[in-house]
Amino acid sequence: MATGDSQTSILPVGTIVKSPLSMKLPTIDVASYVFSSGTKESRGAPVYFNADSPSTNFSLQEAEVYVKRFAKGLLRHGLRKGDRVLLYSGNKLLFPVVLWSVTAAGCVFTGIAPSASAGGRISLAPCLSNNKLTLLLELAYQLKDSGASILLTSRSGIQTALKAAAEVSLPLSQIFAFGDPNEDLEQLLPVAPWTKLWVTPEEAETWQWHQITTFEEASATTAVLNYSSGTTGLPKGVQISHYNLVANSEQVLFKRSHFSDTPESKRRRENLALSGERWLTPLPMYHAYGQTYSCLSAARLGARIFIMMEFSLEKYLLFLDIYRITFMTTVPTIITMLDKYEHPHRFNLNAVEVVLTGSAPLDGDLASRITQKFLKSGVVVKQGWGMTESTCSVASFAPDDYDDGRSVGWLNPNSAAQIVPVEKDKEDPSSDTPATIGELWVSGPQMMQGYWQDDKATRDTVVQSDGHRWIRTGDLAYIDSRGYIYIVERLKELIKVKGLQVAPAELQLALENSPLIPSLFTLLTVRCFSDGQEYPRAFVVRRTETLKEAEVFDIIKNRFARHKWLTGGVYFVDAIPRTPSGKVQKRYLPTDVTERSSKL
Repeated sequence: MATGDSQTSILPVGTIVKSPLSMKLPTIDVASYVFSSGTKESRGAPVYFNADSPSTNFSLQEAEVYVKRFAKGLLRHGLRKGDRVLLYSGNKLLFPVVLWSVTAAGCVFTGIAPSASAGGRISLAPCLSNNKLTLLLELAYQLKDSGASILLTSRSGIQTALKAAAEVSLPLSQIFAFGDPNEDLEQLLPVAPWTKLWVTPEEAETWQWHQITTFEEASATTAVLNYSSGTTGLPKGVQISHYNLVANSEQVLFKRSHFSDTPESKRRRENLALSGERWLTPLPMYHAYGQTYSCLSAARLGARIFIMMEFSLEKYLLFLDIYRITFMTTVPTIITMLDKYEHPHRFNLNAVEVVLTGSAPLDGDLASRITQKFLKSGVVVKQGWGMTESTCSVASFAPDDYDDGRSVGWLNPNSAAQIVPVEKDKEDPSSDTPATIGELWVSGPQMMQGYWQDDKATRDTVVQSDGHRWIRTGDLAYIDSRGYIYIVERLKELIKVKGLQVAPAELQLALENSPLIPSLFTLLTVRCFSDGQEYPRAFVVRRTETLKEAEVFDIIKNRFARHKWLTGGVYFVDAIPRTPSGKVQKRYLPTDVTERSSKL
């Protein structure tokens, strides 16, 4: 377990920590929030660009017309307030337009991961041998669970969409092909293009969406239904209100503007003022991370945003370079790929002023290596932390904050947190966690309304206490006296070997940082069950046959006590299944493996 630096102490469990920042939050609907950004002149300038073809772009002024045409079209098609619209697509230039339009119509947007990209490109989607079947099952599940009235699908997903719709008896008349202005969608029979739903510009000109102006309505009206992928079990729909989305966007932007008075900070502000904010969107916008940053915060800030339609590392680096990107959003999956890249000096990332990674834990040593290889002096990779249930962000760093790579930052404005003791182990009371570590509970205006049609799950997660509406995160963590939060492990991921705790993250780092493990290998440590007991097990993706099971086993054996050994075995697999944001989907790992002995 990491500890705070020598100038700080760790707070005892039960201490309620509040953000040092507070702000007044607007009570407004998502569309009004986006389209009241900046000035009339700035709203007329191009802000969203196709990164592959930047001449294809749109301004907020143009987007507002698109939104009115599509939103009114949805209502004319028969949708009513609260109806759900599901978008099954990867990143497209007009992706934000769908989210804005659906919410402007008073309906609820829900998105799902697209299929893996083609053409040999690196995909951030789940890597599974039965990928098509998995996508079909997940799409059919979300269609049914959300009760979506309309399904929008990209060209590449049409066949999967048709099969999933048939599974839940969604009529063909409710399925539409989604794409960008330069895509020919007319020939994609039997599916009509989504623009068939749009009303004419003349009809849209006199129409105005319902504008929310009160806290009561903003907090009670669901805007987005995001599905929490989880690691096991079925995903749950997370209801995010207009107030949640706007509040989280405002929190993110307020903290980003929280500069210090140092010479470095002055230089950073001058550079950003000179170049303007330029953001790259490599992450899927169906995900909470992409929604908050790409669909709301960037628009509100007036940043130029370049949307990657599909991810490849070479293009990612190229776009960071040629578009002089100032804000680099990433996830540990991409960071790991950057660490293995052998030619960092081919690209100039000196325009980058802020780097944020989230969605999964990041090793501090790995972050330091990326900083040294790619970034200019004074710019470091910093973690943020949040969850689907918190809209997106709960904690992060201000641009000039010191970070040693271990913390996920401090609380966003108007947020609170506390560490709550975990339940004692009845079989082995001596295995209690230290008095400073417990489950992280968080509170704030960005916390979800609840789980869609699942009152029990909501009651299990939401706790009213001490004047706060807490969300139980399921993360083991501690907080230091500065208010910095440190995530130790997922509570449900802890392995108990004969009453002794084993943190998979600890074993994972040991394996990844071992000089014996080639850089192209991917590893994952999870629990398994044998003879009624839990044991650690490692799944390994290897590119050659040179690495042997015993070598992996011995890395842990030579560094840790016996109860942490990989007694559950070492298994070589074709891929580690992950969500597009990089989270491991353990429910898709092989289960029909033969138990191994600890005598490897």
